Amino acid sequence: MAPDPGKWERMAFIPKSRYVSDPAPVDRTPFPVYSALVAQWVQAGRTVPGMPDREWERLMATPVWPTW
Repeated sequence: MAPDPGKWERMAFIPKSRYVSDPAPVDRTPFPVYSALVAQWVQAGRTVPGMPDREWERLMATPVWPTW
């Protein structure tokens, strides 16, 4: 800040928030609870996040209007 509150002066200061830093490394180890839940959902034939959804693909492959 300028020494006098009534003055506006150009300051050679860039706050730290303007600097771009590398993102924190992502931990790729699966969570045990999530892994168990995914295994149960796969066995039950349910949709699992991150995996293809067979029902959605089937619905999108069917035409909306009947073809005669």
